[in-house]
Amino acid sequence: MSIAGPAVAGHVLPAEALPQLDLPLAVGGLVVGHEAKQQPVIVQLFGNRPTHVGVFAAAYVAKLLAFRALAVGAQVAVLTPRPAVWQSLIQVAPAQWAATFPPAVSTPPGGTAGRPTLVMEDAGMSELHLRTDLGAWQTQVVVRPFVTPQMTGQLRSLDAVLLQRTQPEAVGPIQATFGLAEQTAQWLPRMPDDTVALIGSGQLRFVNLVPTLAERTAFGPPTRLDG
Repeated sequence: MSIAGPAVAGHVLPAEALPQLDLPLAVGGLVVGHEAKQQPVIVQLFGNRPTHVGVFAAAYVAKLLAFRALAVGAQVAVLTPRPAVWQSLIQVAPAQWAATFPPAVSTPPGGTAGRPTLVMEDAGMSELHLRTDLGAWQTQVVVRPFVTPQMTGQLRSLDAVLLQRTQPEAVGPIQATFGLAEQTAQWLPRMPDDTVALIGSGQLRFVNLVPTLAERTAFGPPTRLDG
């Protein structure tokens, strides 16, 4: 199969000029969604060190994240007391690439750069429990429906936080925890169902999830209702 391209003449560059070349490389990762002007928002979910992420949203958002992790070659283990909620993910995952387990199961084996491991921990409104035995190329995603004011002190221990529309009483503690401006924090309880706030690397970004046709077919439209 041949691939047609623009008719551009070849360029000749002296060998001694090679050190002057600057070839920018985009950072790879997982697409969470789009910002304004349709700019994709990418997070480095996996790396050569353990990673901890908090998803305070409906199960829909967590399933979307897991589905996109599968697309980049991740093995997904969902630790949950409600496996029926996750069947829509298991059914669309490649054979043996995603499975559900009881909440108390031990940490799955570590991953590799070519096949990282995502440990999706779904445990209701209990306290955050970060696994200390994660390895390289292994990420724990702690899934909770909401942030409570009592929980905000633990958020600093996470590498990234993904928030769907928050409860009003949690806005002040979240704002104080991350030093958010008032005009930014005021949107946290007003976000539509298809928008999340991504907090990481010292910044907050509002992201539209932009589910694909395949994702809508598997999980339906974005929702804030859990389950």
